[in-house]
Amino acid sequence: MKIFRNERHIKFYARIGQWSSLAGMAVLGAGLVVSFTRPQFIWVSFACLLVGFLLSQVGLHFMKRWVKKPRPYEVLEKALKGLDDRFELYSFYLPAPHVLLCPSGLFVLRVQPQEGPITCQGDQWHEKFNIARFLGFSAQESIGDPTRAAQAETQKMAAFLAKHLPEESIGIQPLIVFTSDKAELSISGASVPALSYKKLKSHLRGLDKAGLSTQQRKRLAELFAGHVSQA
Repeated sequence: MKIFRNERHIKFYARIGQWSSLAGMAVLGAGLVVSFTRPQFIWVSFACLLVGFLLSQVGLHFMKRWVKKPRPYEVLEKALKGLDDRFELYSFYLPAPHVLLCPSGLFVLRVQPQEGPITCQGDQWHEKFNIARFLGFSAQESIGDPTRAAQAETQKMAAFLAKHLPEESIGIQPLIVFTSDKAELSISGASVPALSYKKLKSHLRGLDKAGLSTQQRKRLAELFAGHVSQA
């Protein structure tokens, strides 16, 4: 298994999380000081409370994705560990965050870090209501629409290939991967396959091995390697 990970990209977003958290704490602290020492400026305290809270939420979001271990991309790498060198994972180098090149084809892996009960029926996604997230006290993001997100990332990759390899006709397969051990999935009728990271390796091994020709894989690997070297 070959892994190409953009460490510069990861460090950048990790710093955003760290600095946002520190800035949020500082602003909240300043508001507390003002409330005690200058009670006539209560509006300043409220402004600090609002800004500090927003900065803290931004920090929590980025810290969970880019700092707190195991990070989602690390879980993805662990799930693919043990596959041979014909499998190449590119993280944060291409138009889609996670792209897997392998004998079965070219895959866009849409990573979802959500926890708890998650259901999908006919591309309608639902998750259990979380009061902490609703009130802004949880760093876990909403499930949103993973199907649409995976399809959007796939379209970006398709446009990228049309630009750089216009003579090739390469199908791209989207795949939704949940990276939390606490995700309880109930998937039915989804147009994009969705599964736990624990089942990713067996899913790939069960696919048709002739998804790409040797020449196509070579050209894609050369194209991707060029973007890795330029990052």
